[in-house]
Amino acid sequence: MIRMYSRRLLLPYIGVIQVAELGRAHALSLDGVNWAIRYALADKAQLRNMGPTDDPRLSYPLIATIKQDWLEMKGQHPLLDANELRSLSQQLYEAVTAASVPFAAGDYYEYWLLDCTDGSPLALLHSTADEEELRQRPPRPVWLAMPASQLYVEPPEPPQAVYVPPVNYRLEKLIEERAGNRPRGAWFERTNPATDGFPPCLVQEAWEDDAQQRLCERYLQRLAPRLLMMDGLSRSVRRRLEQAARDQVFEVEKFYPLYPEVIDDSVLTTARVEARIRRANS
Repeated sequence: MIRMYSRRLLLPYIGVIQVAELGRAHALSLDGVNWAIRYALADKAQLRNMGPTDDPRLSYPLIATIKQDWLEMKGQHPLLDANELRSLSQQLYEAVTAASVPFAAGDYYEYWLLDCTDGSPLALLHSTADEEELRQRPPRPVWLAMPASQLYVEPPEPPQAVYVPPVNYRLEKLIEERAGNRPRGAWFERTNPATDGFPPCLVQEAWEDDAQQRLCERYLQRLAPRLLMMDGLSRSVRRRLEQAARDQVFEVEKFYPLYPEVIDDSVLTTARVEARIRRANS
């Protein structure tokens, strides 16, 4: 039985990956078109006991790729059965090329950093589709923003005569302070994320200080094209993110095929058309 789902890439949040599982073989895709098929050399219990510095490529060697609907087998591990790997790869190839992406979210077990004042969810640190992970050592209670080198966020204030850290790292510091001197995290199972009251954009958006509020808003607005890839957003939140994503035309063009729902397609279509025009004129 092939299990197909999507899960968020954390930490930091950079987007969503599509997953198809068949036994120890996993097909993974960032765009829903090109796939890497990897095979777990150990079972889940053994993999969870590996140290955090272990190279995952040694535990999950690449056995095949799917590009332009073409399955290509790769060099095989000497201890693995080549016929078995070929059979698993063929089954995954047939499944993902026939399926519609994006897949429904499967990572509904979430580990949240908590607000030190009231214990409410402050920022998402980790998510998983594997219930057994809840019994393992939890992630470090530290939230990270997407690096400024990969996600430039326009600061809310005019240029300063002295160095001011990027918005990304200023928001990191704010969340660190709000988590307190002894930060804590907790696991939650979320079966209805659109209505359960958790921060829909993965960090708490309500801040008492106006300057802090602007920093958070700027960061999430810039991240909007990637946040739209998430499943389970309410219609109002998705509409807000679509409007925020409008100016990031190349990212909207890139990630649009992975949006599970679109509220106002005219907004995103305008962005995609603009991306094509700007590329043609560049």
